[in-house]
Amino acid sequence: MLKRLSYPFVCVLLSSVCFAAPPSLHKHRGIDPLPQSAQDSIVVGELLLHHCPDAPAYCGSVERALDPTGTVGGTIEVHFEFYPHTDHSQQALEPIVAAEGGPGFATTGSRAQYLGLFAPLFDRRDLLLVDERGTGKSQAVNCPLLQREPNPQFPGIKTCSAQLGDTRYLYGSGLAADDMAAILEALAIPVINLYGDSYGTYFAQTFAGRHPERLRSVILDSAYPVRGLSPWYPEIAITARFAFDAACRRSSSCSALPGKSLDRIQRLLDSLRVNPVIGWAHDGNGNLRRTRADATSLAYLMVSNLTQSVVYRELDPAARAYLEQGDSAPLLRLLAENQVAAASGGAGNPYNSYSQAMFVGVSCQDYPQIYDMNLAQPARHLQRDQALAEEQKRHPNVYAPFTVAEFDHVTLDTSVLDLCLDWEAPAVAPPYPPGQPVPPHAQFTKAPVLVLSGDLDSLTPALQGREAARLFQNGRQVIVQNSFHVTAAGDQDNCASEIAVRFVRDLDRGDTTCTSHIAEVHLVPRFATKAQELEPAIAMKGNQGTDADLRVVAATAYSLGDALARWWVNVSGDGVGFRGGTFHYSGATNLTFFQLDRVKFVDDAEVSGKMQWDFNYPGGVIGHVHVDGGVNESGELSFAWNSHVPRAQAVVTGRIGGRRIAATMYAP
Repeated sequence: MLKRLSYPFVCVLLSSVCFAAPPSLHKHRGIDPLPQSAQDSIVVGELLLHHCPDAPAYCGSVERALDPTGTVGGTIEVHFEFYPHTDHSQQALEPIVAAEGGPGFATTGSRAQYLGLFAPLFDRRDLLLVDERGTGKSQAVNCPLLQREPNPQFPGIKTCSAQLGDTRYLYGSGLAADDMAAILEALAIPVINLYGDSYGTYFAQTFAGRHPERLRSVILDSAYPVRGLSPWYPEIAITARFAFDAACRRSSSCSALPGKSLDRIQRLLDSLRVNPVIGWAHDGNGNLRRTRADATSLAYLMVSNLTQSVVYRELDPAARAYLEQGDSAPLLRLLAENQVAAASGGAGNPYNSYSQAMFVGVSCQDYPQIYDMNLAQPARHLQRDQALAEEQKRHPNVYAPFTVAEFDHVTLDTSVLDLCLDWEAPAVAPPYPPGQPVPPHAQFTKAPVLVLSGDLDSLTPALQGREAARLFQNGRQVIVQNSFHVTAAGDQDNCASEIAVRFVRDLDRGDTTCTSHIAEVHLVPRFATKAQELEPAIAMKGNQGTDADLRVVAATAYSLGDALARWWVNVSGDGVGFRGGTFHYSGATNLTFFQLDRVKFVDDAEVSGKMQWDFNYPGGVIGHVHVDGGVNESGELSFAWNSHVPRAQAVVTGRIGGRRIAATMYAP
């Protein structure tokens, strides 16, 4: 299974999915460059480091043997960035090292989120970012055909395997961990605090098993275990089933509905198995795409998890819209958005930012498979067929509500069962056995280990995080409620990030009660076509609006909420309304500004105006808009709510048809 990270490129191991972050995510709590008086170069340990041309840091590299055993010749330059601590009046403390997800992403490409996360500690602690071998500036591996494929496909995998030849098994986590140890040695850094997110947690565990003496603390953010991981990844479906029901149960707009969310999704799945739906829908960037809704595309949507809260917000009401009204538009839009957001390769992903070759190479070297990687392809394919048949017979519900076959047909970087079928076996006995980045009898570090898991994360489920924590004598897990993949880096709730900083500072988790006070996902109450089909906003003192007015208020609020939700799947800054209109957003800081032009959530209410959102805590949303009510009367409305407060209520003021509006409603 593969996982990747979140912004500024969103990636996950179980899904090699990756996409550029929305513009306003390229900031995280002030990033200060080196002071004007900083030297052009410094000596750290035995290395001379120079100013980085593209970062407020000093850059260096260490030459390493591609194959330390000498079986395969060649060397590789492993690049790193070094950020010195700022307070030279006190003794420096053990540095922080961060490791990015993927596999295949450049750690230095995500410097903004690490600088933002650990900024409170930079007075006395250095920060070190290493691009693992084959990624970023460490001679990133480029297999052109594989890199161009939107997700790994058999032709690209097979071609890449042949291109890399005898080196194809020399990019695993074990050798990368040894590279990092060599860099620490050259920099004269004896002990570090290691933070890894997504695949970075797998790398961090590998380092902790191969170099346990070098660790003061370890944080594994969205972890899966480096030992004992099932090649079937059964925790994925368990977590997805829990997550959709939990999201509904916690949301005021869904919890009152009869039955469970998963029951409605099951009915949708049963219908699509018999009658798949094909139509056109806008993706997150507003481009029309021919989209097919069937069992496989629904499975991809539910387990790829790359649209973050959007899939939880909208799948249940989309299922109801289709089953009860025959309206497939909400479902097709979700699938079209996921098709783009969950794509891992393609022209928009340069190999030195994300190497799809590294994703496949590390996955096939490190992760357990349902077939023997030492077998030649024909025997491997036969073993795969036998394993699938046996699993279907013994555990037919392992991916429920989907069958084993339906899950297996999801893209290779998400289902991963077939990913390595055509990754050729080594020509000679490998000195680095596949599936063993940490030697079987190695002892893991006894340093304190903190595992952070989002309870709605089906990519690296909390169940896998629990098993990762159990590998360590001093491992402890913290589950962050209503959170997704990667909890501390890019944290907008000031919860997991503060726990992480406190853990590095004090070697203690401290107060973790914030993890149960993070705002729930606000599910869309229903996808309607007319404003009068929506529940009205609740009148407050001084309201003169009619029942019809208050339904227009609700339609206007959902137009704002719908545009806001698209931020998670839009990378261009320009998008389209659900049933019409356009919007634009921009913002160089935590504040994101939206301009709406005739945006429609329902057919008979067009919304134009401005909205401002504070992405980070406290998360205030303010909107001032004009609504053209069509057959209803028009008006001017102002909205305000806090997106980070549990059970947040939106306050609405203004006028419709000259009547004063004073109302409140569950925030959209």
